Formats: sequence, C-alpha cells, structure tokens
Amino acid sequence: MSREDPLKAEKDYSATLDEQFPLIEKLTDYKAAVEKYLVLEKQTRQSSDVASSKRVLVKIVDTLAQNRDWEYLNELITLLSKKHGQLKSSIQQFLQSTIDKLELLSDDDKSELETKVKLIETIRTVSDKKIFVELERAIVSRKLSEIYLEKYDNLDKATEILCDLQVETYSLMTFSTKIDYILEQIRLTLKKGDYGQARILSRKILLKSLKNFEKADLYKATYLKDLNKIGYHENDFIDIVKNSLLLIEIPLIKEDKPQLDNLLVTIIYCIVLAPYDNYQSDLINKIKANSVFRKNVDAKIYDLLEVFTTNELIHWPKIEATYKEEYFSKNCMFRKESNYKNLQNRIVEHNLRVINKYYSIIRLDRLAYLLQLSNTESESYISELVSKGMISAKINRPEGIVKFDKVGKSESPDNINSLLNDWCYDVDKLLEEIDSIGHLINKEELMHGIKQKV
Repeated sequence: MSREDPLKAEKDYSATLDEQFPLIEKLTDYKAAVEKYLVLEKQTRQSSDVASSKRVLVKIVDTLAQNRDWEYLNELITLLSKKHGQLKSSIQQFLQSTIDKLELLSDDDKSELETKVKLIETIRTVSDKKIFVELERAIVSRKLSEIYLEKYDNLDKATEILCDLQVETYSLMTFSTKIDYILEQIRLTLKKGDYGQARILSRKILLKSLKNFEKADLYKATYLKDLNKIGYHENDFIDIVKNSLLLIEIPLIKEDKPQLDNLLVTIIYCIVLAPYDNYQSDLINKIKANSVFRKNVDAKIYDLLEVFTTNELIHWPKIEATYKEEYFSKNCMFRKESNYKNLQNRIVEHNLRVINKYYSIIRLDRLAYLLQLSNTESESYISELVSKGMISAKINRPEGIVKFDKVGKSESPDNINSLLNDWCYDVDKLLEEIDSIGHLINKEELMHGIKQKV
C-alpha cells in the first residue's frame, strides 16, 4: 500500500548509498547487485528516505536495462509497486525510469516489441486508478496505442486504449499536453469512422482556450479541421462555414496560399448549400462583403454569392452550364451526388422566396414554368417551405392557383389586433401564475409557523 511522502525522513541514507553504490557496481553478477540494491530499497523505504529510495530504484532499473533482463524488471515493477509503505513519489520515479528505458527495445524486432508491450501493460496495470501516476499511465498508453496502430494494424484496439484516458481531469498534465492527447483521440475516432464519438470528444476543447501557448495556432487549426470533417459527415454546412472562417484567420493558414484559397472556395460552396435562415442570410452577406474573398477567389465562384443574395430568379441550366464542368467536377464536395442535388434544391428555394416577394397570386402552371419544375414538384417545394416558415402560401388546386402572403406583413389592423390579443393573453397568464406562486409561498410560511408553535 503506497503512502504520501513524509515531511522528514526518519534516517538519512544518502551517505550509505554513496559508500555502497561503487562497491555494488564492481560486482560481476548483476543479479547479485540487484539483490543488494533491493536490500537498500527496503531500508530507505522503511526509513521514509524519499531521495535515497528514488536513487536506489533508478539504479535497479539501470542495472536490469543495461543487462537487458526485461523479464526480471517486469516482475519488480509489480513487486515493488505493491510493497507495504512504498512512497508515492518513489513509485512515480521508478515508473518514469522504466519508461525512459523502453526506447532501448526496438519496434522492428518482433521479440523486443512483444517485450515492450508486456512492460507497458504491466505499467498500465500498476498505475491504474492511481492519481499520482496518471501521467505515466497516459504516456505508456499512447505508446501502446501507436504500437497497435502502426505495428499490429489494429485501429480499433489503438482507439480503445487511447480513448480510455480522461486526460481532461489529469491535474499533473500540462494544458497543451491535454489538448495534444484529445486531438489524437479525435483523429483516431475519425479514422475509425466513429463520428458520434469524435463529436463528443471535440466538446472537451474550448476554442477560446486555444491561445497563449507555444503550439496554440497549430492545435487550433488541427481542431477546426477535425470539426470540419465531422461537419462534412453530418452535412452541417453552416458549422463548416463558421469553422473555416476561423481557420482563415490563423497566421499558419494565411501563409499557406494553396490551403487558404481552397478554404475560401469551400466557404462559398458551403454557404450556398446551407439551408436558408436568418443566420445563413447574415453569413452570406458578410462573406460577400469580405475583401479577402474578392481578392483571392475566382471571379465566377465569387459570383455565386451575388447570385444567391440578389432578388432575381436563378436559372439552373445556366448555372449548370457555367459551373459544372469547369468548377463543380473539380471539387470533391460536388462529387457527392447528394450535394449536387442539394444545390438544385437551394436554387428552387431561393426562386420561391423571390416569387413570394413579387407575387400575391400566381397560376400553378406559371409558377412551375418559372421554377422549371413540374406542377407536382412545385407543390412539394411550396409545402416544404411553408412548413419551415420560409414563406406563407396557400394552394387552390381546383382553380390551379397559389396565393402568397407576404412574410412579415404585420401592419394590417387584423394582424396588429391579433398580436395585441396574444400579448394581453400572455401577460394575464403570467400575472395569474405569479399570483398563484404568491399564495403558495404564504401557505408554506403559515404551515411553517404553525409547526414551530406546536
């Protein structure tokens, strides 16, 4: 059972060790030397001499590693870590020294690799659920994860080992190291295709915290790129735009011209693919006004922003003829058939919003002609946009007409009266609730007073 380091040792063994170490080092039999070190380890441990205990344990590790007796070292890791009264900092030093010696074992030699894995597993076992050696456990767990990934080609096991670490709770680990570990966890889960787990892991990092340390920009760029991969999988185009707008502000990205240009084009494509709402409308106008896009993006791609922010009908055949072969076919985003179909949907939705602004009543066949769709498809789009609250319309099938109500037209007396009535009802209901709460509080106070008297 390990214990906290004492404030003062019962006996100082530093002089004894200075005397004994040279004598022990002269022994030709390393096992005999280790036995003598173990005697000194017991004495220093029982006397609570932390500094001397650490020196002895380091000597044991050095001796066994030098003689490549990894099996004996593996046994001693378990044995010494469980010794009664073992000091916590001594165990920590012992494990650190062992971890440093793992580099002597080659990953290219099958036998040595197996030995290294065995040692790492032992360190993971003795450090499990022990806060004072959580950092050492994290280090060897990452090494083991890399071995399973690179040498055994076992992505699932590598991900399981690394993602088992809750590094955000480790008090002994520096903040930048925590970020590094979490980013590696996200990378492995993305490689595995587990986007749900990657999203959960990504919430452990706050963007505003990625600043004022050495690799802040690198980690921020990596994190935002990982979020974009999740966004692509979930077709969350608005999220991709938000993350990419942050990416292009990072000096590391600004200096990489090809990467910057690719991001700017991606932002434009994603913002036109994103479903329309107030936030999307605000973003697309901000992007359009940003001079960085005008200066660095091809004029025709930039024109897409103009097309989608102007209250004019967009003709799909013209868009297809202009962009399909020269631009869309060369971009990986539009190689996904669903995104190409999605662009057509956004154009139809845009056209419907424009028609809604200029028409009060229109014949269904005329509407279908303007939208370049069949009557059935036109009805379907109208129904979808009405359910989303983008437009307000009614279809009269017997007469074959569509009646549009102007969205936001609340200046009519009927609308004003209706709105005022709703507000009055809400205020009355609120006052009733407050009155009821007041009565309940008074009742509780009276009951409490009666109990006190009794």
